[in-house]
Amino acid sequence: MTNKRRHIFILFVLALWMIPFSTHAQYRREHAFSVYGGYGFFKSDFGMRYDWETNISNNATQFGVKAYLNLYPRNMQVVRHFRFYSNLDFIFAHLVHKGKWAEKDSPGGEKLRAMTADPFLAGIGFGTEYWFRDLKNYDFLRYWDRKRINAYVGISLNAYYYQPNVKSSLGNVNNLAEQPYILHPRFVGHIYNNGSFAFAAGLKFGVSVPINYYLQIYWENPFLWFPGDKVDGLDVNDQADKYGDWIYTPVIGLTYIIQ
Repeated sequence: MTNKRRHIFILFVLALWMIPFSTHAQYRREHAFSVYGGYGFFKSDFGMRYDWETNISNNATQFGVKAYLNLYPRNMQVVRHFRFYSNLDFIFAHLVHKGKWAEKDSPGGEKLRAMTADPFLAGIGFGTEYWFRDLKNYDFLRYWDRKRINAYVGISLNAYYYQPNVKSSLGNVNNLAEQPYILHPRFVGHIYNNGSFAFAAGLKFGVSVPINYYLQIYWENPFLWFPGDKVDGLDVNDQADKYGDWIYTPVIGLTYIIQ
């Protein structure tokens, strides 16, 4: 079995492993599942640091599914404000070089403009959400009551398999002999195109509104930070650029409550 197939197989097994946890959802009901999707920014070693044009040019699309868990007996007060979940997540991105160095009319600028990446990430996460309103008294039938809106914050730990897909229109970036001729000197010897695993820490803020007794729509702002530095395929030998890979993708989601 190749490394890539082995990685995909491991993710598939982990995804199946999270299904039994969904047997008891929060909210005093038995099952709750959610689907979500969004579009945002991927900050990495592509482009200039702290350059806003680069940040908004390097985009990511994220979508996934989420299963809510019930880890505590129903009579415990902690369940009144906390929800626990596992999720299966997919991220697609497109990265380019922007900023004054890439825009220069020079051999270095041309090499930067020719260099792109299309990272793909797939992984699982486990996390918790703190809901500001008491969940036990959060009535889904009060359609027109202003109190039906519920805000929450959350944290998570995620494990991703990633494939960077770095390339250049000037040649093969995986060929070490070609790299000095097609890459900016800063990236020669620092391309990591092999797929691998990475952990990510997640933070989020969201707002939820019930549609009816079974459906709930929400707007969420998840932020993922990667302690490693290779999910974009680059690990530049410059301490100033270490640990700077993060993804912010506002998402819209729909939760279905199964009685």
